[in-house]
Amino acid sequence: MADTYLFGPLISTGDVAAHQQTFGEVFDLVEAGRAQLPTADARAIFGAGVDTASLVSLQTEGVPAGVLLADFGPRSAETVRDPDTWIHRDVLRVVDFHAPDFPAAVAHARAAGCKVEGSEAEYEGEDAGFREAHLRLPDHVVAAVLGAPADFFADFVQVSDRRVSEVVSISLPLSDAAETLDFLDRVLGWGVVYELSFRDASFSELLGTDEELTVHARMVGPARNQPYLNLVDYGLPATAAASLRGRAVAPRRGLLGAVLGTADLDAVRAAAGEAAGPVVPLDLAPFGDTRACVLDLPPGIPLLLVETR
Repeated sequence: MADTYLFGPLISTGDVAAHQQTFGEVFDLVEAGRAQLPTADARAIFGAGVDTASLVSLQTEGVPAGVLLADFGPRSAETVRDPDTWIHRDVLRVVDFHAPDFPAAVAHARAAGCKVEGSEAEYEGEDAGFREAHLRLPDHVVAAVLGAPADFFADFVQVSDRRVSEVVSISLPLSDAAETLDFLDRVLGWGVVYELSFRDASFSELLGTDEELTVHARMVGPARNQPYLNLVDYGLPATAAASLRGRAVAPRRGLLGAVLGTADLDAVRAAAGEAAGPVVPLDLAPFGDTRACVLDLPPGIPLLLVETR
């Protein structure tokens, strides 16, 4: 199985500068590279609805993790999520970062001009207590600041001596996790690296729902201390949390998908079969002058797979 890792989220936006400023000031991400895809390559990767794609990669210094911003043309008036669909399923939900000093990190975000949700969640897992604050970013993107004991979270991050860590995870509420778990195992060789269950009213309030959530989360990735996908079951009936399956399609704005790095693009594409799209050239730091394609997760979420050089 090829060595494949999660770099971070793929965010579709018409305002790259706004996201770059927030991720830079609040989460200490720095620009790594830029690329402009030719029309044929943009359509091959992101679909027929795209004419142009301008990419800007941001990275946490010293680790292979960050954010990829994509400005698609034509720009879309639609977003993947909106405030009415916060708990809906089958598209990505939140980008998570750990803060060793949770109050200081949240205060810094406010001072930087971020809109922080009025409530914070505080809940107990099996192994530790957690605090969580949500930051509203442009295009209805949500980033979370997570607080937990430093000795516990040392097993989950590579950066622990700064205001915030690298991207820890991207949450994905699912209607049925089985097909996604199978795909991640079969195609990427990823397994469950941690599980967390809790029930807490403050978390329901943070997500803006009157429904009482019973959360079961399975963290799936190459290793516990590398970024992973957080597959979430909120314990809700379909009538309370509809599916957004198939909505994560460019050029819609928001938290569109995720970016993966791999040592062997061809091996992963072969394992993915029909879920893998065509290969195009891509010259984008920090990956290098290389090749890329898109894999579609079973719910229709695009994973931009980049061969590392």
